[in-house]
Amino acid sequence: MNAVIYARYSSHGQTEQSIEGQLRDCYEFAKREGLTVVGECIDRALTSRNDDRPDFQRMISDAAKKRFQYIVVYKLDRFARNRFDSAYYKHVLKKNGVKVISATERISDDPEGVILEGVIESLAEYYSANLSQNVRRGQRESVLKGSYIDGVSPFGFKSVTDGEIKKLVSDDEKAPIIRYVFEQYAKGVTKKRIMEALSAKGVLNYNGRPLTLSCLQHALRNTRYIGKYIYNGQEVAGACEALIDEETFNKVQKILDVRSHGKSGGKSRQEYLLQGKAYCGHCGARLVGDSGTSHLNAVYYYYACGKRKKHRACDKKNEKKAFLKWYVAEQTVEYVLRPDRIEYIASRIVEKYEDEFNDRRIKEYERQIAKLKREVDNIIDAIAKGGVKAVERLIDKIETPETQKEDIEHELVIPRIANGNRYTHEQIVVWLNVFTRGDPLDPEFQRRIIDVFINSVYVYDDKLVIYYNVQGGNKFHT
Repeated sequence: MNAVIYARYSSHGQTEQSIEGQLRDCYEFAKREGLTVVGECIDRALTSRNDDRPDFQRMISDAAKKRFQYIVVYKLDRFARNRFDSAYYKHVLKKNGVKVISATERISDDPEGVILEGVIESLAEYYSANLSQNVRRGQRESVLKGSYIDGVSPFGFKSVTDGEIKKLVSDDEKAPIIRYVFEQYAKGVTKKRIMEALSAKGVLNYNGRPLTLSCLQHALRNTRYIGKYIYNGQEVAGACEALIDEETFNKVQKILDVRSHGKSGGKSRQEYLLQGKAYCGHCGARLVGDSGTSHLNAVYYYYACGKRKKHRACDKKNEKKAFLKWYVAEQTVEYVLRPDRIEYIASRIVEKYEDEFNDRRIKEYERQIAKLKREVDNIIDAIAKGGVKAVERLIDKIETPETQKEDIEHELVIPRIANGNRYTHEQIVVWLNVFTRGDPLDPEFQRRIIDVFINSVYVYDDKLVIYYNVQGGNKFHT
């Protein structure tokens, strides 16, 4: 299974080490989970007031190409600052079969919050869409002007800015490498041999790491190398130069298609819905997806204890994938989604909503903004009265409260919108009852049950212990 790592730092005073630390933990997590990292998306900025983050948007866009199944983050707050953005973008990713998982948080999120996020996704997706409307409108205007907006330039390009317009142009140092790659592959040279030749020349990616086969595959499919920049399904005229002629590019596509078809061998990609939530009851290690082939060449898929698979250090038997996800869904419908418990869950979700989005929180935000505004005003007054040396020193000081004020002003938008659109107990009961009418054998129904209700599952040889997304809500099954 493929994954990309998303990392960012947002507050004043954080450094590049914050990014490096996140990457290190995410790579270690991916290695333990048996995930192949095919890319990094990194946003380096003083603040992340909204979803207008170049690499974040590129990652969301790339998810539609279905080249990865997981996004690994150091913590879930690196992915989104609020539940509305989180619910909206997880919904977009889910449509493309992509999950967001945390490298350091053992469970998905705080319990009732996960179900609350499901409520927001199902009942109020348009609220979160409205929050990012201004960003999308700005992006659309930039695209209409012929600007490139997808963040980091692909290998072989560099970005240049002319007024408000950003374009991709040939990088004289790296463009010849891309031409070499296309020409060699069009001649029938394998990706492995091309990689070996590039490594011998000391070619590295933008992050200073060796190139990978997956990166090479991505480059060979990238239409930007023939001057076609596609945004939301439409070509943006003039946004990037062509580095490769179309004849060579089309020849490469045909070779890729033939080799890809030959490798697939009729095997379908498998999704492990419980990966990241299932743990070995014997040793506590995560369960990872695995497969095996019988003497009759039948392929079987199952969950294996990560410690046993890597180090042979646990005696936990493998569990059949199909049985485990069915059983978890079936038991949830049978024992949790009963009328009395639905009433209880709805009450807890309403409490959670009231706690997160209320007048008290709004007033606290407004007090913080007023305090920071006074700090900024005092510094501006001091600048007006001070000498040259004082001005230089005070200008440095003004940045921190101004950045913090902008952060809080953005955060204030969320509770104000939510506070004006209350979710009632009855609405949530209706939504929860939808889950009682599903079929535990239906893969899509299993996905919804696992995403919304399951916090973690501890698998023993003779029983499961399922923890649900309600504080204190666990159910032992034997």
